[in-house]
Amino acid sequence: MVRIFTFAFIVFHIGMVAAPKLMAATTSSAILPSGFNNDSSCKVHSPKKAAIFSSIIPGAGQIYNQQAWKLVFVYGGLGAVSYFIKDNNKVYKDYLQQWKYLTDNDPNTNVRPELSLASADALHNAFSSYRKYRDQCAIGFVLIYAANIIDANVYAHLYHFNVDDLSLHFKPDYNIYTRAFIPSASLIYKF
Repeated sequence: MVRIFTFAFIVFHIGMVAAPKLMAATTSSAILPSGFNNDSSCKVHSPKKAAIFSSIIPGAGQIYNQQAWKLVFVYGGLGAVSYFIKDNNKVYKDYLQQWKYLTDNDPNTNVRPELSLASADALHNAFSSYRKYRDQCAIGFVLIYAANIIDANVYAHLYHFNVDDLSLHFKPDYNIYTRAFIPSASLIYKF
């Protein structure tokens, strides 16, 4: 676990140093559609690069997008799921070995004393459950890794998008039928 956090810390700091250099390497003017900043000082921001960076090193696309704060979630999620994969695999192997000892009919192999009263079916259910938990955590790892890539790609597409014309307001609305104020929200987009 310490290795994962050390690796994340090193990648974060390398990214903080490398991100400005990457941004400087992509300088050129671009013609952007309406709704985007048409400022001539805008740099081309490649969604493909962001996705490739994140697929090679998780979180590198977020650094490229200048969203290094997301590394906490990327490495926190991957680290937590990795821990549970390792832990569930350890318990799975232990219960599997105890089940083998119980069912091998060899008097020289003994089940741990706390499991001596357990039936073969109970041990089989236990190791099957932990195998399932391990496999579900592995799927979770893949999903978090994929979400990291998708997030980097989507944000890179919206990197130059101007959100000044988009606003969200929360205000009470008066209902004339009930003669009461009710909470409401309105999303306004100016064309």
